[in-house]
Amino acid sequence: MNDTFQDGWITLEGLRFHYTEWGSPSKPTVLMLHGLNVTCHTWDPFARVLQNDYHVLCLDLRGHGDSDWARCGYRVRQFAQDVHKFIDAMGNGPLHLVGHSNGVRVGIAVAGERPEMIRTLALSDAGPQNSATGAIAMRDFITETTNLRSFRDEAELRKFYLGYHPEWDPEFIDLHVKYQMRRNWAGKLVPKQDPDLQWIVGSISLPDVKYLWKMAARLSMPTQIMAGRNSNVIDAEVVEKMVKTMPNARATWFDGGHYFLREKPQEFLDCLQPFLAEHESK
Repeated sequence: MNDTFQDGWITLEGLRFHYTEWGSPSKPTVLMLHGLNVTCHTWDPFARVLQNDYHVLCLDLRGHGDSDWARCGYRVRQFAQDVHKFIDAMGNGPLHLVGHSNGVRVGIAVAGERPEMIRTLALSDAGPQNSATGAIAMRDFITETTNLRSFRDEAELRKFYLGYHPEWDPEFIDLHVKYQMRRNWAGKLVPKQDPDLQWIVGSISLPDVKYLWKMAARLSMPTQIMAGRNSNVIDAEVVEKMVKTMPNARATWFDGGHYFLREKPQEFLDCLQPFLAEHESK
């Protein structure tokens, strides 16, 4: 494993954000946004490959990883404003934007509000709204993983993740063990993320659905939608509506669930890399 990233920190509107930086700043920039209750390091296996052709930035969103928790909350527009400020501060726009799960919702908001800053948009297994069953599944999953019990050591933590995600490529289990938790004052491994993030999947976010569909209609940039056939978050109905709503979108289906990119990372790259290259050359 050849990890060649640099850790970075930046303060935006009083919150301190952590990010990783891969590749040369002289290359076209790709910004990658993670999902709920994970960290920017979930992108490490992909950024490691993409850095050969791109300058890759992976941001810990507010309340996640090594970024600050936010007392004022976690609405999608607040995430989006953080990303806008990050792009402006780094001076890397216009850029390619890649998001998974909640990173998709944030990506749609960012690209819809400032389409001139986004060259291409790649959206992995989420949309402006979840499927009917997906909303319940995501609520239950986030509640369970936000309120994880503590762990004594990495071995106990690894056993937990292997039991929860046996279908994942082993490297993603390793990344979760290494970066998802912190040692608290009692010496226990506990989640890094703010427990208040769980409210995102409740009724508090229902008003965001109308807003995100409105933003989706403004996505004039080339947009690649990627979805798992066995996803418990979105379904064919949602994907079809996304393709019809987004002016320049296409969809690709993968054999897998919501985390198909962690089940078959090479297949994910085999879709993402040609998409980026196709529009980089234009």
